[in-house]
Amino acid sequence: MPLDPIQHAELVTGCTQSALINLWSSAGLAAAISEVTGPHLYDFGRLPVATVAITLYDVRRHVLIEEGRVRRDAPVRCGRFRIGQPECNVVVDAVPETRSGKLVLLYLGEGLLKDAGAARGASGPVELADLAWDTEDPFLASTASRLVEASDSRRPLSALLAEQLAYTVALHLSERYAALPQARPFREPVLEGRMRERVIDLIQSDPAAAIRIADLADVAGLSPSAFIRAFKRATGLTPHRFVIEQRLQAARRLLAETGRPIADIALSSGFSSQSHFGAAFRAAVGVSPARYRRLRRG
Repeated sequence: MPLDPIQHAELVTGCTQSALINLWSSAGLAAAISEVTGPHLYDFGRLPVATVAITLYDVRRHVLIEEGRVRRDAPVRCGRFRIGQPECNVVVDAVPETRSGKLVLLYLGEGLLKDAGAARGASGPVELADLAWDTEDPFLASTASRLVEASDSRRPLSALLAEQLAYTVALHLSERYAALPQARPFREPVLEGRMRERVIDLIQSDPAAAIRIADLADVAGLSPSAFIRAFKRATGLTPHRFVIEQRLQAARRLLAETGRPIADIALSSGFSSQSHFGAAFRAAVGVSPARYRRLRRG
């Protein structure tokens, strides 16, 4: 039976999961967020794939049992993480320091780790080191917090941002925590001249289109992970930020030159809703779309 990471997380935690990111069938990443309300025994069974667990609360006592033996019995500080190995039998007995907190579980598929490996010049999936709660990583902690904030506000990440996040997390893990060092010197891919223009032309031809990182990477002839890094070096922006800028530019033209309703402009410019458009517009321009229209028309 194909793996359902969200269902697996629900079986482990005993509670319904918030599947903020579920790109399992496309990019190979799923992120589940669980509310922790007291002492709990987590029986992961044999981990189906590489997993990363990030705790956003202090754990007074955390007993990690692998293959029937206690590997670690100690507190865990908020923001620490663990990389679980595929096929390892894992049980966790945790007593939180606080009354409630959030646990973020990331499931990393072989395809995603293979893409991260390709970005580093490897021919196969990256094998991650076996780490157990003793390492601080501000990037992973802030990413987990961002996912929780988006979940709590009931504003899911856009498909493009979720896809970008998946590849960025995998690349970060492969560069920081690969079990084996990079086999040979590797030259970072570069998005040069004509190839850069082809990618930008594709985005600008229809900023409202449902753009995927994988499609842009294919045009550039790079893996998605390598493309994200090369695109940022070439433009100064991530692909997601660049697309948002193009959508805002298109919306500004429509606000200034037409009398179309703002809700219609929001959707036709590629934003999921008028409220999403308004928030993005105010953050970038400093005023609401309606005020911008009034100012442009005098």
